[in-house]
Parts: sequence; C-alpha cells; structure tokens
Amino acid sequence: MSKDGMDAYAVGDAVSVLRSIKNLSVTCDVPMAELTRFRAGGCADILVQPHTVESAIELIRVVRTSGLPLTVIGCASNILVSDRGIRGVTCRLYPSLNAIRQDGNSLFCQAGALLCDVAAYAARRSLGGVEFAAGIPGTVGGAVFMNAGAFDGSMSDVVWKTTFIDGFGNIGEIAGNEHDFGYRHSYFICSPDAVILETELRLEHRDLSLIYEKMSENAHRRYNTQPLDAYSAGSAFRRPEGYYAGKLISDAGMKGYRRKNAGVSAKHAGFIVNHGEATAEEIAQVFRDVRKAVYDMKGVILTPEVRPVGEWDDDPFAFER
Repeated sequence: MSKDGMDAYAVGDAVSVLRSIKNLSVTCDVPMAELTRFRAGGCADILVQPHTVESAIELIRVVRTSGLPLTVIGCASNILVSDRGIRGVTCRLYPSLNAIRQDGNSLFCQAGALLCDVAAYAARRSLGGVEFAAGIPGTVGGAVFMNAGAFDGSMSDVVWKTTFIDGFGNIGEIAGNEHDFGYRHSYFICSPDAVILETELRLEHRDLSLIYEKMSENAHRRYNTQPLDAYSAGSAFRRPEGYYAGKLISDAGMKGYRRKNAGVSAKHAGFIVNHGEATAEEIAQVFRDVRKAVYDMKGVILTPEVRPVGEWDDDPFAFER
C-alpha cells in the first residue's frame, strides 16, 4: 500500500480513535531514522507509545478490530526501516513499558525494559544468569522474540514465563518449553500477531564480584572487537551451521567493503554500518552484496538477523544466485 493511496484506512480517523485511549502518546509522520540504531529510513504514519499495560492492551484491541496495519518495535535496535516509511500504526514499547521487579530469584521484566538495565538490576541483587545481556542493545521483548544471546548465553537459558496479547486482543501466557526456543527462534516468530508484554526470568544467586567480573570481561571483549561507535543494528547475520558469519565475510574479501554511505565494518566483518547519511536502500544493498559474495565463495546463504520493517516491495535482502 503506497502512502499516496491509503484507501484501506483514513489516518485522520485512526488518530482520533487512538487519541481517545488513555495513557497513549500519538504522533504523526515521525522520522524513524531518528529512532533506529541504523539512523536510516522514512517516516511512520502514526507512532504510538503506550505508557501502561492497560493502554497497550486497549491499543492492540482497537487496532486489531479496525484492521489497521500494525508494526510493533522496542528500541529499534535490530530493524531496518524502509526509506518509504511505515504505513498504519507503529507501536513503540520502549521506553515506557520498562518496569523491572524482583520476586525471590525471579525478575519480572516488561517488554520495553532494556537488556542492559535488566543485567544491571540483576547484578545489584547478586542474581546471575543474564551477564551475557549487559551489552546487547535491545529490549526484553525483542530479545525473547528472537532468543537473543551472546558469549555462550541466551534468553532461552533464563526465560520461564511470558505474557502477551494474541492476535485477537486477548491476554495469553506461555511457560517453559512452550517458548519453543532455538537459535534465533521462539514461539513468537511463528506467531507474529502476538505482542509480548512481560517476561519472567528465573536467575540464581551468585557472588556479586563474580557477576561484575563476567560483565566486565564481556564488555572488554565487545569494546575490542565490535564497532560500538558506528551506526549499526548489531550482528548483521545469524551464525551458519558449521561456520562463523564474520569469518566467511572476511574470507570473501568483504571486510571493510563500502558502497556509497554504507558498508561492512573494518573492525568486525559481522557488522554492517551506516557511515553517515546512508539510505535504507544503500544499507540493504550492502546486505545483498555480502550475501552474494559469501554464496559465490562458499555456497553458504547467510540469514540476516536484522528485520526489515515498513513499505518494501520485496525482501530487501534477497540476492540473485
């Protein structure tokens, strides 16, 4: 659906309905480049931010009933927004739904809570198990969705129960193995209409000094190996079975590769970066170039970790073999 031909819904009418929901911020024509870590992409027609769980529930029910297009994001750390923007309603859960509370060895974290805040909160209470998450630039909701992980740790190690809104606007809950966790996979990837609200993490008491030592060690490794000062969405590709994405990209001669204003980091080949003023299409083209180079060299098809969002005609990362 083009922005010039949005016959399926009227933005003005939608805004009026949405603004009737209490504790919901509603803004129109919001430049998403200012909110994403890639610093690229067009505008969201309507950006909403629920400030309470109740307003989030009402929002989802209203949107599902009306048939409006809905896109849910956290802190936009792992997405690439189309240059043409996002049609319909974009719901940003971060930074409002960010509460964290403790009950014994469990932490109950709302979907908009940053992983770094969760790791710090746990550490202060001598709760271990989420040290791996301290440097991951994302929210709890996004991390559960894709089973985020780093340094031999992942969300599947600590997640016990997740509360969500299903595609019909009803509250649902799954626990334990129902999450169907796998490498960069969860129940929610197969249920894209579900919106995560809160997750219970089950942790264990550990010596405070050991927790901080591990977090410091991980931070040091990130600083030395990753382009933390660049505009990027973190690791660009999943780890192919039997390989490492960064090494494959380096072996294909793509480390430090540049096309216009986007390219592959010269510090870590697993990161695609915006060197400044890159369009989303330029960034997507680098994804395609890298995937083709690795495929031509090794016959391995790299799978992007980054999620394309907004109005794309086709898969922006697809390449011709």
